[in-house]
Amino acid sequence: QLLEKMEGEYLAGDGDLKPNTFTYNAVINALAKSGEPGAAARAERVLHNMVKRHKTSNNDDVKPTTINFNTVLDAWAKSGGKGAAERAEEILEWMDCLNKSGNADVKPDTITFNAVIDAWARSGDKRAPSRAEQILDHMDDLYQSGNKDVKPDTYTYNTVINAWAKSGEKGSASRAEHILAIMEQRCHAGDLHFKPNTRTHTSVIDAWAKSGERGAAARAEHILHTMQMQYDSGNLDVKPNSHTYNAVMNACAFTKIEEDRSEALLIAFRVFEKLASQKGNMHPDAYTYTILLSVCANLLPKENETRRYHHAKELFEKCCESGYVNDFVLRKLRQTVTEREYMYFVGSVDQCAGKLPRDWTRNAMKGGGGGVTRGGKG
Repeated sequence: QLLEKMEGEYLAGDGDLKPNTFTYNAVINALAKSGEPGAAARAERVLHNMVKRHKTSNNDDVKPTTINFNTVLDAWAKSGGKGAAERAEEILEWMDCLNKSGNADVKPDTITFNAVIDAWARSGDKRAPSRAEQILDHMDDLYQSGNKDVKPDTYTYNTVINAWAKSGEKGSASRAEHILAIMEQRCHAGDLHFKPNTRTHTSVIDAWAKSGERGAAARAEHILHTMQMQYDSGNLDVKPNSHTYNAVMNACAFTKIEEDRSEALLIAFRVFEKLASQKGNMHPDAYTYTILLSVCANLLPKENETRRYHHAKELFEKCCESGYVNDFVLRKLRQTVTEREYMYFVGSVDQCAGKLPRDWTRNAMKGGGGGVTRGGKG
């Protein structure tokens, strides 16, 4: 609104209120970072005005650059709105047209393409992973043809892997792992711009967690072991973190194939014990306990009440001791044990974490976990 007022006063003859590049930059940045509904569209409108002003005034007082476009693209990517990914692609094409028409200050770069891929990864569209990979391939073709400004990097590949992980489509986990293999191949060939990191591997594990495929839990644990071996050999970029361990346990929790259930149960508790044995800031949190209770609820037969009770009791006591009890933990505990057992643990059927002893919940309120979704935190 202030920018519109400045533009109006300037057009009315007040030369002291002439908006310049800094003014437009400030407004675009503020809108893009606000996270408000409609902010991406509003930021884009300001960008359109900026481009129009530059074109009609034929001077550099208002000069749009790649940075302005990338800021708007990032806003569209983070908006998650319907059509945001398509709109991001249209802005990329707009940038390309401006550049080819002689505007050297507006040229798509790696950040530009990454934002468009991110928009697809966040879109929830069934086309998202395929389209994200197509854009990656286009980037690579441009780079191989000599355009060094659009060289794909680790972030690019991670975002495409994330798109596959979110899709849950048949074969998505294998596709995500294939992309990881490409990164490793190019890294071993000497280009560290493609070096996989902890996020890369964790996203591939997440893809397996969502896949529901035969052997998903075992495959997830194998990737964790590979990461640990590489880290122990000196590759500090692939150190497993709590998200990695939780992702493996999540793969176990959502094992559907009957033949895999017993192995998935063993893997889940094996990985949990390994996480619990870590030193420093890496340890089980509320999300971890929520997942493990899901493992018990989903993989242990309902008629085996004794075993379900034994595991649930041990997990809930550890959760209480570490101060990570929250409402998600309580919900999963309720699904694992009988009503009578649940009342024994927490006092009443409709108990909530806010009424439990503060010592039980002291760390859960610091953001230490959430509910289980298919393969991720949410």
